[in-house]
Amino acid sequence: MNKRKRQIIHAARQLFIDKGFNDTSIMDIISAAHISKGTFYNHFASKNECLIAILEETREEALSQRYEIAINEDRSNIDILIKQIALIAYVNRKRNVVQIFESLAGNADKELKALLEKHIILEISWLANRLVDVYGEKIRDISFECAVHIIGMMQQSLRIIAMATKQFGSPEEVIKVVMNHIDAIIERQLIKKEIIITPEIVQSLQLKVDLRIVSKEMLVNQLEGFKEKLTENDPESGIEYTDYLIKELQSNNDSLYILEAILQAFIRSFKSTTHEHEVHEISIAFWRYLHMKKENS
Repeated sequence: MNKRKRQIIHAARQLFIDKGFNDTSIMDIISAAHISKGTFYNHFASKNECLIAILEETREEALSQRYEIAINEDRSNIDILIKQIALIAYVNRKRNVVQIFESLAGNADKELKALLEKHIILEISWLANRLVDVYGEKIRDISFECAVHIIGMMQQSLRIIAMATKQFGSPEEVIKVVMNHIDAIIERQLIKKEIIITPEIVQSLQLKVDLRIVSKEMLVNQLEGFKEKLTENDPESGIEYTDYLIKELQSNNDSLYILEAILQAFIRSFKSTTHEHEVHEISIAFWRYLHMKKENS
C-alpha cells in the first residue's frame, strides 16, 4: 500500500468515527486527507471501497499478531487461544472499529451488508478451527456454534462492563470466564447432540466468503519489488533477511520453521524505519501463507 492510499484510509477512518459512515461524504475524506478528487478515485472507486480497506486492514493486523503469538507454541494450549481471541478486542479498540460498525446501523446498502457478513464469517470460522485445535476433532460439528457463543458472550460482557464502569474491561479476564462456560456447553452438546448451527448452515455461510490465496510466487514478487527500493542507507541486516526470505521461498524444500524465524528477524530489522509500514504489509501476507501451509500439512 502506497503512502497516499494509507493517508486516505487514515483520514476516512477518523471521519467515520467522528461523523459516522452515513454522514461522511467523499468530499469530506478528500478535504481531511488533503488530496485532490482525482487522487481519491485513483485509489478507491467509492466510499464503500474505503471502508472495505479499513476493515481489511484491521482484520489482517489481528491475524498477523495472532500468528506471531502461536509461533512454536502448542496449538492445543488454551492459554494461547485466549491471548489470540483477546487480540481482536485490542485491535478493535485501537482502530475504533466498534464505533464504525455502530455508525452503519440502518444502512441498507447490499455491498456493505455483504462486507459485514464476510467480516463476521471469517472471524467465527477462524475461531471454530482453533477450538478444534484445542478440544479435538470430536467437536468439529459444534465448533462453529461454540465460536458464535464465545464471540457473543465476550462482546456483550465487555459492552456491559463499559456501560457500568465507563472503563474498558480486560478481554483476557472476560475470555477466561467465557471459556469455562464453553467447557460446560461443549460437554452438554456432545451428550445431547443439540445443534442450532448445523454443518449445512456452516457450509452455506462459508460459500459467501472468498478467501485470498497467497502463493509462494506472490511473496517472492512482493519481496523482490521491496528489495529494489532498498539502498545502502537501509539496515544491512534488513537487506540480508530480505535475501534470505527470497532464497528460502525459491528453494524446493522451504521449511516453515526457518521461514518463521527469518520473518521475525526481517520485521525487527526494519522497525522504526521508513519501510516499517510496507514490511508490516509483507508480513501479513507471509503469515497467511504460513498459516495455509500448516493447515494443509
